[in-house]
Amino acid sequence: MSSAPIASFENTHIRSKFREYARDQRLECRMKAKDSLRIGLGQIKEEVKALESLETKDVIGMAGRIKRRKHATTEDMRRLSVAFLQGNDNINAFAGIPGAIQVLVKELTGPHIQRQIDAIECLCNLSLGEAHVSEKIASLAGSYIVTYLDGKEERLKRSCLWTLANILATCEKACKILLQMQLVPKLWRVYNDSNSCQEDAGICLNLVVTEHLQYVSTEDRNYIAQNLHKKNLGDPATEYFMYIIYQLEIVGENHELGAQQAECLLHFIDALLTSVDSFCVIYGVRVLANLLALGDPKLIGRLADPQNFVKALNQLFALRDSNLSLDLMRLLKNFLLLNITDSNLILDVLQVYV
Repeated sequence: MSSAPIASFENTHIRSKFREYARDQRLECRMKAKDSLRIGLGQIKEEVKALESLETKDVIGMAGRIKRRKHATTEDMRRLSVAFLQGNDNINAFAGIPGAIQVLVKELTGPHIQRQIDAIECLCNLSLGEAHVSEKIASLAGSYIVTYLDGKEERLKRSCLWTLANILATCEKACKILLQMQLVPKLWRVYNDSNSCQEDAGICLNLVVTEHLQYVSTEDRNYIAQNLHKKNLGDPATEYFMYIIYQLEIVGENHELGAQQAECLLHFIDALLTSVDSFCVIYGVRVLANLLALGDPKLIGRLADPQNFVKALNQLFALRDSNLSLDLMRLLKNFLLLNITDSNLILDVLQVYV
């Protein structure tokens, strides 16, 4: 069977997930910008409407003013946030003024939390631009954005994650810069911690392993291998978990997995047996096949019992998912190579659907 249909399925799924995320992100960001203007500035409806139609000349004028003052007020940043949502011309106009982005970075790194939030929300909308804009943001503000992932202010943290997602989806060079700043371990901690940002951290990790896998260091992979068991089954965004683990080749000869990590993976795999998400099931099967390939029956828990393994495999075959066929055969082969039981006994009770 050709791998082309599976690759096509994966690419379509990943792009669909990001389109959904990007659509929701822009909608929420737009609503927050409107609310900020209404509440923070006390503008009446007509004035808000006027702010939403800022032209390129207005943006250039504002960029020049904040550059001369070396300071941006809350009103400045909220007006710019709205302007950046209007289109790429406004974004390019602002990014083309030398020193303008540095003023936003200055506000981002200042002592006032509300100013930090205003600045990151402004940079978030700016990051909707093209690759050269993302590269500037990553170079000038990347270290601060990544550092704020450790903070407790969730609105600030979430806007940082949105900004990172925009950059990761846009610019390879910017991603390389960010990944040198311990981005992956920080994303992994946010992805596992109990907070409202787990979905956003999962999206960022997805983008990293889909678009920029070659820049993820051995140290980062080791960190995830050592801490993969901290992801709980009931957490948000668990549908990305197996894909991330598989793409990073966490289960393999290069990483030593202990019983705790293996048990975590098996909990997720058990849950996948009743899942209706083909994407999750495919990567769960691939991770399990890799786990079996390690050749240690102690790492596969109850599945080391041939009866349990056959029951699970039959459940997967019963899905009749053509994208799973090759992966299930590899899973079966790796189990038989463990020599736990007579191969014929396994093959006699398999229910393979073709």
